[in-house]
Amino acid sequence: MPATLVDWIGAVARAQARRPAVHGDGGLEWSYGELWERAGGIARHLLRERGLRPGDRVGLVGANEPAYLAAYFGVMRAGAVVVPLNAMLDVAEMRDQLAHVGAVAAIAGDAGADVGEGLAAWSLRELPNHGAGPLPQPLPGDPACIFLTSGSTGRPKGVVHSQGALLHMALLLASALPFGPEERSIAFLPFFAAAEQLFPVLCTGGSLDVLPGFDPERIARAARHATSFDAVPTVMARLLDQAPLADLARLRWVSFASEPMPASLLRRWWDALPGVATHQFYGMTECVPVTVASDRLQREEPTTIGIPFPTTRLSATGGELVFHSPAQMLGYFGAEALGADADIRTGDLGRIDERGRVFLTGRLKDLIISGGLNIAPAEIEAVACEHPGVVSAVVVGIPDDRWGETPVVVAVPARGNGIAARDVLQHCRRELTSFKRPSAAALVDVLPSTGIGKSAKAVIRRQILDGEIELVRAD
Repeated sequence: MPATLVDWIGAVARAQARRPAVHGDGGLEWSYGELWERAGGIARHLLRERGLRPGDRVGLVGANEPAYLAAYFGVMRAGAVVVPLNAMLDVAEMRDQLAHVGAVAAIAGDAGADVGEGLAAWSLRELPNHGAGPLPQPLPGDPACIFLTSGSTGRPKGVVHSQGALLHMALLLASALPFGPEERSIAFLPFFAAAEQLFPVLCTGGSLDVLPGFDPERIARAARHATSFDAVPTVMARLLDQAPLADLARLRWVSFASEPMPASLLRRWWDALPGVATHQFYGMTECVPVTVASDRLQREEPTTIGIPFPTTRLSATGGELVFHSPAQMLGYFGAEALGADADIRTGDLGRIDERGRVFLTGRLKDLIISGGLNIAPAEIEAVACEHPGVVSAVVVGIPDDRWGETPVVVAVPARGNGIAARDVLQHCRRELTSFKRPSAAALVDVLPSTGIGKSAKAVIRRQILDGEIELVRAD
């Protein structure tokens, strides 16, 4: 049985060579055979003509497109380690990240001429993608990719994943979610940050409908002939507010992760799209799937993030979620590798009930300490999102002379709703215990987000302190 990600997808490609694997702009369609042949051609070229050696690190930057996938798997098929880069960074930051992981080269797709020149990158368009001959056979424990964390609290860390861990991740998701050969999944989250939307589809013989990025109208059009997509709650809220719901209603199911899902948003989704099932999984860059909540479980208990996967050991140690999984990282690049039985601390606060269901209660680094009392922003955010005129909301702490720190809420109003920041503030203060009440609120058209689409709290906090977001304060 295949024990690595590339071996497994290669087996699918041989067995289902003529089935569609990737759909792109302009009616482009690649079969599994074509995708895997292109990836193999790139691998052979890198090894023979570019001097690449197994184990070398190679950066990859560009917009979502089928050719990006061919290069992604081409680097892996060469036995090398792919390092996906955030195309929204400036060139200096990209160079710093490549140096941090000791990359020997970079490949640039649709990322702008300045990026290719600034990184002295190999052009994705110019890489030959055909050829024949043997390729290295990576082992399950060999590094396959390095995901760079968002770096919201400092310099990004290089999270090293092995071939075996990536396969385990894909198979865990495939076992719990409705993946299969008939699935056509819309892939619009940036490929550099969302491998979970790619690997399970290709490991189960489905196909990817590749979009360059988040565009409500394009996603809705794609939904007319697709079956599913992976998203984050912030994106789902925007789709409900901006996309034609009649098109989204044709989907069978969606999955989501990466940030807390307000129960009010789930209920809005079910009311607007009752036939589109919702599945949640929880994890982190260091291990994408830790828990999973099926559509049925969420409808029974909307606030749970699910139950641990069968091969995952999870506990709430001192209130913090701690886990071990075969899908977890090898370690951080440049640091000592994790032991075979090492646990990983998530930094998330949570609890596990008597039925094994897991609930998030906050995040250690997000905790607001006001007057010596701990306040979890997630609780205030959930209350803010219960207001019928709010699409999404975040809560951050800002300095306060009296209390040391005070919570403030920044919300996105529904289009044409007419609510004011004071309405949101009064709603939250009415529903919350006194010490948890936000002292101010603001409305914005869109929340600043990270590459994957979740809210960027550090950016929001800075904009408040710099006066870019104007707060309405409580009387």
